[in-house]
Amino acid sequence: MKTRTCLMLAFILSISLSAFAFQPKLDGAYKLTAIKFSGGEQTEAQVKGMIVVHGKYIAFVRSNVGRQMWTQEEPQTDREKKIVAAYQGLSATAGSFEIQGGTITINQIAQAVPSSMGQPSKWDFKLDGNKLSLRPAGNTQVEFLFERLP
Repeated sequence: MKTRTCLMLAFILSISLSAFAFQPKLDGAYKLTAIKFSGGEQTEAQVKGMIVVHGKYIAFVRSNVGRQMWTQEEPQTDREKKIVAAYQGLSATAGSFEIQGGTITINQIAQAVPSSMGQPSKWDFKLDGNKLSLRPAGNTQVEFLFERLP
């Protein structure tokens, strides 16, 4: 009986370890290299961004290049226009994540868009060497491309 139990435990453990071994090794930091979308593309010349993955946590930030700064000395309407434009070119999210097959689900603890806070976000992903590709689940028109940093 003990032998049978030990063999069963060893079998379950080996299956669990092999499933874990096949999980993509996402840990690391990645710089955004491009965003492709229907009708065009943004490169590092127009947008900067980064994803950091550690364990079961992920954080992402992206901002347009050339966002204008503002000062308190400017007229309020001019300052407000610059503030709105600066934040329209910014996105960020952070939280824990789970992987199922080729889909990563981010449980967003923090999000730049208030209506998305606390909501899960699903992404189809592909990790090929140092290249990471993310697409919003079900949307083949948009693709975020990243490269792992050393």
